[in-house]
Amino acid sequence: MTSKVGFISNCLEGSLEEKLKIAAKLGYNTLEVACWPKGSAKQCDIDASDISKVDLKKIKLLEKEYDVEISTLVFYENMLEADLLKRGENIMHLLNVIELAQALEVPYVGTYIGKDVNHDIGANLVMMKQIFDPILEFAAKRGVTVLIENCPMPTWSLEGNPSTISYTPELLTAVFEILPQDNFGLNYDPSHLYWQRIDYLKPLQQFKKQIKSIHVKDVTLNGVAWDRYGIYGKYLNKKHQYDFGYYQDTLVGYGDINWQQFFARLTELDFTGPIQIEYKNSNGYGKILDPKRGLKLSRDYLTEVMETREV
Repeated sequence: MTSKVGFISNCLEGSLEEKLKIAAKLGYNTLEVACWPKGSAKQCDIDASDISKVDLKKIKLLEKEYDVEISTLVFYENMLEADLLKRGENIMHLLNVIELAQALEVPYVGTYIGKDVNHDIGANLVMMKQIFDPILEFAAKRGVTVLIENCPMPTWSLEGNPSTISYTPELLTAVFEILPQDNFGLNYDPSHLYWQRIDYLKPLQQFKKQIKSIHVKDVTLNGVAWDRYGIYGKYLNKKHQYDFGYYQDTLVGYGDINWQQFFARLTELDFTGPIQIEYKNSNGYGKILDPKRGLKLSRDYLTEVMETREV
């Protein structure tokens, strides 16, 4: 079973060095680093737009000083964006992040496939191959593996509809049949399957070859609200874009997912990749306003649950 446990860096403010220092202090030994374009609200901990201006040596020394390894550089955006100009910008930035990963000797780059909302799933799968074949070839030449996440991204849609094509076992099967490259894998998040009422344990076996990294956050599901809103969630009187009515994300250990069982299954499958906490400050259970405190609670919980996993 893996001993690599970290978090996604954009839950914290401050420099990359400050985040590495906090990670080390809280007992983490790896980090998933946000690499959106400079100025993005989703943060740019390392600017991939011009690698010549990045102090690569300093970053490697910081990793060594704090004993925290950067396992993944991430830019989770829509690579099939309907706006062709925006799509081109997203693809170009992803290629820059891949080059940065090579320069820093980081094995993984995380992103989304996304979706062109003007076309059906079949057409999107065709576009996916056309776009991702050259991306994966580019990454392979640089020793980098590209990971996608199994999130439907309903917040990209005004009405909360799925905005990616890789969020169910059916769709993931098609994706990996079309793109069978060895340097293409999955950053698996069980919470997205749980709120869709899909078994989140079975895909671990089915996609064990593709699962290279795990995202950890919890989720609570309200069955009474489900009966009112349905799987697509709340449409009227939303308090915010994440108000789906029947479920909400929360800190690991504060929700419904059976993490003992989940980690037991990973152990059976000899999983050795990184476990990355996707910090969520929910609007109810597990509400922690200070992300550093939330990360400490999450680390303490994972330490316990990974040692007492159920078989």
